[in-house]
Amino acid sequence: METAEHVRCWEALALATRQRDHAFRTPVLLSVDEEGYPNGRVMTLREADIERQILRFHLDRRSPKFHQWQSLPVTGAVFYDRQAKWQIRVRGVAQLHYEDDVARVAWNNSHPMCHRTYLTEAAPGEELDWDVESTYPAHLLRQRPSTEELETAYARFAVLLVRVADMDSLHLAGTGHQRFRIESPSFDTVRLAP
Repeated sequence: METAEHVRCWEALALATRQRDHAFRTPVLLSVDEEGYPNGRVMTLREADIERQILRFHLDRRSPKFHQWQSLPVTGAVFYDRQAKWQIRVRGVAQLHYEDDVARVAWNNSHPMCHRTYLTEAAPGEELDWDVESTYPAHLLRQRPSTEELETAYARFAVLLVRVADMDSLHLAGTGHQRFRIESPSFDTVRLAP
C-alpha cells in the first residue's frame, strides 16, 4: 500500500528528471570496485518510474563503473536537497542495458549533443598525457558527429536501471528530524529514529 512518504519521494525524484536545477537530479551512485571498496560518483537521473520502481541513468560502457556493476550488480544512491534539508538514500539492483531496446529508446530520446560524450578518444578513467586539452576528436569540438560516428558512440552507450529495493528518507528539522524506510515492492513504510 502506498504511503504519503513513498509518493512524496517518487514525485520528487520524477520532478528532478524534468527540472535541470533540481537538487535530486544529480545523486551520488555507488558501486563496489575490484578491491571491495565503495566507489561513488555523481550521475544524472534520467527517469524515475514509480510503477516499475526503477531509476534510470546513462553511462559509457568503457568506464570502470560499468564493469563494476557487471561484476556485482548492487548499487546505492544518495540524493540530497540542501534547501529542503531532505536526504533520500536508495539501495537496489543494477541492471545494465546496451545495444538492446531499452538502450535504443534511451539513446533516441537523449539530446543529440549528449551523444558526443561517447566519442571521446580515451575511455573514462584512462590516464592522459598532461598536454591533452580535450579527449574529443578535434573536428567534434565545433560540429555534430556524423551518422557513422553516432553508431560508434551508440556502441559505447549503456543504460543503468536501478531496481529499487528500499529507500530511506530523512527530513532534517529543528523541531525534530523525521526518518522513514520504504520497502519495495510492497511500499511498506516504517518510521525510524533519525
